[in-house]
Amino acid sequence: MFIRPCEGRITSRFSSLRKHPITGEWKAHKGVDFGSDGSSIIKASEKGTVKRAGVIGGYGNTVILIHQLNGKKYETLYAHLKSISVKAGQTVEQGQQIGIKGTTGNSTGVHLHFEMHIPTYEPGQPNAVNPLHYIVDSEVGEIQKMFVFLGYSLQVDGIEGPKTEATIKEFQESKGLVADGIIGDITLAALNNTVALKKEELSMAEPKLTAGQEAIRQEAMRLKITDGNDPFKNVTQYYAWAVALPIAQKVEQLEKRMEELEKKLK
Repeated sequence: MFIRPCEGRITSRFSSLRKHPITGEWKAHKGVDFGSDGSSIIKASEKGTVKRAGVIGGYGNTVILIHQLNGKKYETLYAHLKSISVKAGQTVEQGQQIGIKGTTGNSTGVHLHFEMHIPTYEPGQPNAVNPLHYIVDSEVGEIQKMFVFLGYSLQVDGIEGPKTEATIKEFQESKGLVADGIIGDITLAALNNTVALKKEELSMAEPKLTAGQEAIRQEAMRLKITDGNDPFKNVTQYYAWAVALPIAQKVEQLEKRMEELEKKLK
């Protein structure tokens, strides 16, 4: 699987229509932009061969890698680099540094513009696909876990695919936020707050066991008075068990005594 090519929050996603930050023209954005925050190192998203390494028009300093994965061909493009660390024809490993974030070409600031094409990159980007549907990202996985905790039906796979994007939009709508499917600072803050509130509710709804209550529960389980999975709503449950324990213990002692006597009679 492909990995995230660099650190930095996503500042612009793959979309069919976006206002170009320089020309003002409304057109498709066939890639994903990662901001300047975090490390500036750009890494190969997957093992491959360098197809091109140099200036490509408005992309500025650019690297294009060829990948063969599970019998399928992909090409990834890394644009606006400050510097390039590889040469055409070179083999690179997944995670290997191939350049540094920059703002060369048609760019308004330091960032990485990242594209994925199946099977090859062509001018006009006819083969472009959304990279986020192919990248496994641990941060995405943590966000997916938060949504699952809140009751959303979502697979935790670390891939920000259509289902995850739809879930983000649903959550944003429920909070009165702009439903753009992007986990920005405002959405992330709302998500963290919602998770914290639910955890607080659960901690209040489920009383914690004291050492004495846990001892009673363990003994009651041993004597098969309970399987230990009862939904404990209040402490009276433990009082009932505490009353039953001496009787159950006495019965256990009598049964053992009977077994001993039977053995002697034999």
